[in-house]
Amino acid sequence: MKRIALFTGTRAEYGLMRSLILKLIDNNKFDFNLLVSSTHLNDRYGKTIKEIENDGVTFLHQLPIKFNNPRELDMPYQTADTIKVISKALNNIKPDYLILLGDRYETFAAASAAHLLGIKIVHLHGGETTLGAIDDKLRNAISQLSSIHFTSADIHKQKVQNMILSEKNIFDIGPLIIDGLLNFEKISKEQFEDKTGFNFQEKNFLITYHPETMSNDLGISGLDNLLKALLNFKCNILFTSPNADKGSDIILDKILNFVEKNKNNYFFVPSLGQILYLNALLLFDCIIGNSSSGINEASMLKKSVINIGNRQKGRYKFGKVIDVKSDYKSISNAIDQIFKFPKGNLFNLEEFKKSYISKSPSDQIIQFLEDDI
Repeated sequence: MKRIALFTGTRAEYGLMRSLILKLIDNNKFDFNLLVSSTHLNDRYGKTIKEIENDGVTFLHQLPIKFNNPRELDMPYQTADTIKVISKALNNIKPDYLILLGDRYETFAAASAAHLLGIKIVHLHGGETTLGAIDDKLRNAISQLSSIHFTSADIHKQKVQNMILSEKNIFDIGPLIIDGLLNFEKISKEQFEDKTGFNFQEKNFLITYHPETMSNDLGISGLDNLLKALLNFKCNILFTSPNADKGSDIILDKILNFVEKNKNNYFFVPSLGQILYLNALLLFDCIIGNSSSGINEASMLKKSVINIGNRQKGRYKFGKVIDVKSDYKSISNAIDQIFKFPKGNLFNLEEFKKSYISKSPSDQIIQFLEDDI
């Protein structure tokens, strides 16, 4: 029986890998172990391990790391902590494969530990580009350390091939959000309100804003201009927490203070989880911020998306996105455009399921793992 380990440190990567994780657990050809660390175990970021436990996942190892480091050293210290806890867990489990997604420093730490222990790394969503974040080079480093690659688009497959100078074990399977949509069930606005405490009005925006780690001010000015611009529009707004990157504490405090001043129209939920988040993408009029979910999931769902600043610069888009600079005027003009758009959702979920039912990314990954010798 093949022994599989999978690492997750954030709500975003868990949401994308959720279907894959549940299928690996149910597959009797694998001995599966889920390694859970970083923001999943931290109250300030929603302690999202609760979402994992609510999915009935019991094959997990909790690997806490410290978050009370000096701001300038927080990411390198957390990387070091993650290498330590992951190394110990992997040495105990001795998996044949470690599955990793994306580009974060915690993921880079897990890849470093696995590589040094001689464990095959399966990398998901490699070959992508985010020029405004330190994650860009970390993603490429993870690809270099990996033996098997599953990319979200052919352009990303070509980049990985050029990077590692090989065509072996590189597969374009599409974005993992396809799995989430294949298993997705829509809920009503009333059900969403009951589950989150949010109140819908005529216009409703969902905002996820992360630090811009390659910017001198970490993207703080962009957030300030966004908050200032929002005051000029009549709408209800739901904020979610930023990633745990350098500057996230400043961003989170600014969001919480903004929400506190007008609780009738501004709302905050640390993490929605994949099911509620996908429903939010369909129910809200516009997705605003600098999250990859706006570039990938929301644009694929044909939603209005305003992408602020340089954090996602260079990333391949799966649909239409309004890219704006981080100044007040650019952001205000983009929001004004959204108010002039006609209502309606162009995305047809049932047609999507018919088109992709035989193209499940997680099924393709599992088939490879079953066949790989």
